[in-house]
Amino acid sequence: MSTITATANNSKSQVRLDLDFSDIDAPYAYVLRVDAITGQTTPVRGHGSSTTIAGLPYAPMQAGYKAVLYDTEMPLDQAFYYTASAPSVTLNATPTFTAGYEEPWYPATSTVMATPGVSTSGAYYLALIADGAATPLLRGENIPATPAAVINFTVRLSCAVSQSTTFGLIFRDSAGVVLSTTVTTVTVTTATTYTTAQTAPANTVEVQPYIQMNGTPAAGTSLLIYSAAVTNVAGSATSGGVTVASLSACWLKDPLRPGNSVRIDFAFDPNPLCTPTEGIFFQSMDQEQYGANAATFNVNNQRQPIVTSKVRSSVTSTLVLVSRTFADRDRLNVELTPGSPLLFQVPAEYGVPQLYMSIGGTTVSRVLPDHRFPIRVFQLPYASVAAPGGPMQGTVGARWQDTCNQYATWAAISGAGFIWTQVLQGAIG
Repeated sequence: MSTITATANNSKSQVRLDLDFSDIDAPYAYVLRVDAITGQTTPVRGHGSSTTIAGLPYAPMQAGYKAVLYDTEMPLDQAFYYTASAPSVTLNATPTFTAGYEEPWYPATSTVMATPGVSTSGAYYLALIADGAATPLLRGENIPATPAAVINFTVRLSCAVSQSTTFGLIFRDSAGVVLSTTVTTVTVTTATTYTTAQTAPANTVEVQPYIQMNGTPAAGTSLLIYSAAVTNVAGSATSGGVTVASLSACWLKDPLRPGNSVRIDFAFDPNPLCTPTEGIFFQSMDQEQYGANAATFNVNNQRQPIVTSKVRSSVTSTLVLVSRTFADRDRLNVELTPGSPLLFQVPAEYGVPQLYMSIGGTTVSRVLPDHRFPIRVFQLPYASVAAPGGPMQGTVGARWQDTCNQYATWAAISGAGFIWTQVLQGAIG
């Protein structure tokens, strides 16, 4: 059964999502955050890499093995849950033979030929041609698979003569030993589509498709293969409910670079001899302005002018923050440097809905002429904007560049049982 597990991390203001779709060998999953009260859905931003299918961002997985996502844009102090869906997709690299491309399909014997071609109607195919001595057998690539996964193999075949043909799947373990071979036998004449659905046995690591002309056909007999697609089945999963507590603090987050996000506290004493001795603090948020997108025009001999208008502009204001130490100042500067929209989140009791900010020219002021006094005041004029597009770079401790903090060498990573795709996807925790 496919699963998605949501684990809240209040101190980092994020949710870790563990996806496991190995039961259906899903290569991708699409994750939505669902408001528990309104039912409103929001796509969860992928990190590291993502694949767009039908306009939707899918997080990649390796044969459905566990993938990890981090949701840093969820609301604070509110109940929500997650759903994940995986489409049925083609798992092998060459399901069709457009423009004569046939690799990695290959004949089992050197005397049997596999030649690409195109029919008079413009349909591409791969011709398996008998030599009159051997049984013509064509094999495809080895595809990662997991035990109990349902794998579909669909072929479209034709032959000028009535030809008994077998097609199916070969399941192997980690040592390459054949666990089982499925057999579906059909009699091929005119172009027909055939499908078989098989369940991977225990210890399966990979599956390989094959197509065979039975017996010893006469030399020159051609089995035309128009398509040969290995596919999985679609799946879905729903997490339990989850809530991320604000802990009475704000957050200024970078959705594209979550490692740069900073916590913003409220209590602040400017006296350097008092606590807290470090941190970034909220000072004020100026009055909100909503610019008009309208104009009035006077009309001859008409007392009242007419108005043309568009939707009013989003809110603009200025956020004022205070950094306590030079290190805090530098952390805030690092977050502001890229210039992409930031997410500002405030505890619900303050009545400030979360908003994405495009921050304009910033001003950093010293509170004393003595530059050694570390407190700095940040003036951040902003306009409310839509969320930025694209995947994130990952969260601290889960980004590929943080791998060396956990494993000093590639040998250590290999010894821990991880593969390179898991490293790139951040699934190394």
